[in-house]
Amino acid sequence: MGKNSLLNKIVIIAMFSALACAGTFIQIRMPAGDFVHLGNFVMIVAALLLGGLAGGISGALGMGIYDLIFYTSKPSTILRTFILKFIVGFAVGFLFRLIIKKDINSKKILYGLSILFLSIGILFTILFVLGDKSKFGFENGLSSTFANIFGTKNSFNISLYVPIFSYLFGIGSLVAAILAHKLSKRSMAALVAISVAVFLNIIGEFVLRWFLEGLMVSDFNTSIVVATSKIPGSFITGFISVILSVLIYEPIYRAVKNTGIFKDDTANLDENEDNENIEIKEVRQNEAK
Repeated sequence: MGKNSLLNKIVIIAMFSALACAGTFIQIRMPAGDFVHLGNFVMIVAALLLGGLAGGISGALGMGIYDLIFYTSKPSTILRTFILKFIVGFAVGFLFRLIIKKDINSKKILYGLSILFLSIGILFTILFVLGDKSKFGFENGLSSTFANIFGTKNSFNISLYVPIFSYLFGIGSLVAAILAHKLSKRSMAALVAISVAVFLNIIGEFVLRWFLEGLMVSDFNTSIVVATSKIPGSFITGFISVILSVLIYEPIYRAVKNTGIFKDDTANLDENEDNENIEIKEVRQNEAK
C-alpha cells in the first residue's frame, strides 16, 4: 500500500470516527438510564465500505471518545465500549466480505436469525407475563418485575420493549428471506452481516457490562441487574442501525465506488451479478425462440 493510499485510509477512518462520535450524541434516553443512538449505524457503514479493521477502529475510537468525555469516572464503561465496538465493527466487515467471497447462502442464515429472535421474543414475553406488573407504565419502560432470576436475591425489570423488538427483528429477517430473490446479493450479504453483528452487540453489551462493572464493584449480583436493565436500549439501537444501514449503504456505495476514495474489495460481486443477469437473459431469449 502506497503512502498516499495509507494516508487516505487514515483520513477516512478519522472522518468515520468523528461521525460515530457525533452520531452517539444523537440519542433518545431510555427509562433505565441507557440511550438509543446512531453511533453504531455510522460504524456499520464504515465497516461495509472499508472493511472490518477500519470499521472496528472507527467504532471503537468514535464511541470510545464519547465515553471518555462523559464517563471518566466509569472506566468499565470506557473499556467495554473500546473492546465491544471494535469487535462488532470488525465482525460486520469480515462477515460481509466472507459471505460475498464464499457465496454463502444468506437466505438460510436469515431464516436462522428469524427463529433466534422470535425465540428470544417468546422467552421475554413469558418472563414479562410472569412478572409483577403493578408498576406497569411508560415511566418505567413498560416493564414488569421478575424476582430471583439467575439465582440472585435481586429483582429484575423485564421490559416489554425487548420482546417487541425481538419480534420485529424476527419478522423482518423472515420477510427478507422470503423476498431474497428481489434483493441484490450485496444487500443480502450486508443485511446478514449487520444482523449477526447487532445480535453480537446485544449479547456483548450484556456480558461485558455485567462482568466489568461487577469486577469494579465486586458485586456481580448488582451488576447483572444493571446489565439486564440496559438490554432494551441495545435492542432498539440495533433495530434502528439495521434499518438505516440497509437503506443507506448501497446508495452510498454506488455513489463513491468509482471515486477512488477507497479500495473496493467487493467489486467482483457486481461483475458476477452482471454475468448472471446476462446468462439469464440469454436463456430466456433461447427459450422464447
